Amino acid sequence: MTQIDLPAFEREWIRFESWLRSNSPADHAMLRRPAERERLVELESRLGFDLHPELKALLQQHDGAAESIVAPGSRRRLPAGAFLPLGHRLSGVDDIVMMYDVLVDIGKDNIDDGLWEDDELAVNLYRCVPFALPNDGGVAFVDHSPGPSYGHVYEMGIGSGDLDGTLWATSLTQLFRTLTDALESDGPFLHYWPTPYEDESGHRCLEWQIRT
Repeated sequence: MTQIDLPAFEREWIRFESWLRSNSPADHAMLRRPAERERLVELESRLGFDLHPELKALLQQHDGAAESIVAPGSRRRLPAGAFLPLGHRLSGVDDIVMMYDVLVDIGKDNIDDGLWEDDELAVNLYRCVPFALPNDGGVAFVDHSPGPSYGHVYEMGIGSGDLDGTLWATSLTQLFRTLTDALESDGPFLHYWPTPYEDESGHRCLEWQIRT
């Protein structure tokens, strides 16, 4: 397992959250209060292993992000809070438990069918902990498998049938560093570009668009 630098994670998260607060306050307002310690203990008991320290630190900052809201002065629902690429929204403890059970079932079904015998990521979905969900059935998760992939961040398009998984970053620290670098420079994260969305009342939130 790689050495974990929690102060580095906290610096990168603070950078990311500060950008949201200054440039996309509707998104920032969706961040929930910190997860209670008892809930994190219950989550680890449910998983059967300890949370990766970076993921635990993230939940200690915010228990995910709330659903989108109808902005004042607007008739349309503002897609605030889904500020990660592909419209992912940070998951709270309840969503993590729900989606973890889905991942375990998917992994078990396909292992029983002999479909993923040579796919190291797929056969270890029971060691993968979701941290963000979009609206289309995908999932972003942190790999908790012991070994060189411990802490790696993947996105998997389960709803579209794409179960190979895409590596987003080797850690949550790297993920939020790279995202914030992209936001501050108006550059890309992988092939996703930050694109502010603004409704008719002037409320703004962050989206990421694919550019070819």
